[in-house]
Amino acid sequence: MNRKMKRTLLTAGIILLAIFCLTGCKPSKKKVESSSYYKELLKKYKKVKKEKEKLEKASQTQEDISDAEKRADKYLAKIARDRLARMEIGYADDMEESVYIDMEGIFGLATKIGERADRATKYTPEKLKETLTPVYQYILYDEDNAVYEILVYESDYVVFADLPNYVYYVPGASVLGDAFLRYRSPYPASSLLHRLADSPMMTDSKGRYYENPVVVKTANYIDKMKKKKTDRDAAARYWKKKVGFGEEEEVDPIDYEPESKAYTYYHHGNKMVLTMYDRYISLLNVDGNRTWYEVDKNDIQGIKDILREDREARASEKTSASDKSSESTEESHSREIEEESVIGPEEGDDQE
Repeated sequence: MNRKMKRTLLTAGIILLAIFCLTGCKPSKKKVESSSYYKELLKKYKKVKKEKEKLEKASQTQEDISDAEKRADKYLAKIARDRLARMEIGYADDMEESVYIDMEGIFGLATKIGERADRATKYTPEKLKETLTPVYQYILYDEDNAVYEILVYESDYVVFADLPNYVYYVPGASVLGDAFLRYRSPYPASSLLHRLADSPMMTDSKGRYYENPVVVKTANYIDKMKKKKTDRDAAARYWKKKVGFGEEEEVDPIDYEPESKAYTYYHHGNKMVLTMYDRYISLLNVDGNRTWYEVDKNDIQGIKDILREDREARASEKTSASDKSSESTEESHSREIEEESVIGPEEGDDQE
């Protein structure tokens, strides 16, 4: 090989080497995966992926919780709103001792269970079962044939059969069981006025209900007011004379007896009735005996005032709650409008 040929081959080799270097040569997959740089990147990728999956799972869980809470709110609102047709009240461990209630006034109190229910953070359903004892079970039937089963635990904690994952605290939830179910063991002997004050609830002749705080007020008021023990005959003589009949004249009571108002106290399966006239009151005990008292007209008005003030206070609370709900709805709609007013132009700009 002459000198010129050697130079030509050398030049060609240099050119080929240069071309090879310029075009590059991809390293093998095995070599890349074994490099420390690749391993570091893979480690970071796996960490980010794990965090992403964790966030997605947390987000989905939160959405599920939010949906469940919305369903629970709607359920409770339905109990508070629905018109009941019947109610069964029994001991939690034995519904064979249950009683059925068909009283309009009591339904108002029963539906308040949904209105008053507040999610309890102190107990989970499992912890509640371990810690407290269920005392009463209520079954509410509404006019649309919907059924609400409610388990009432000690201290007014409640679990709704259709919301088994939540525990609620409902002030006064046990009042219905206390009022309508008889004690399983004999109740200690007590005076009539003590039984009145101890009554969980009371209704009036118009079917309106009153709870224990106002019941206690009426019992204490009756206990302290001046009263003279008398009987029906004395009251009848007074009423006859007042309308112009003779004391011994045979007249139908409807012709001389003044208008009266009756209030029924419910005490652990027993009933006591307070009847108020113009200047007389009568108290019907659980044993069927009725006691009459002559009292001052102002004292009778005093009892009526206690009950009227309670009704007005509850009506005011209901109106206030309704106003707040309305304001909340208006505020929500206002925010939606504001958000739409901000989002709208931006979307329009994008489209243009």
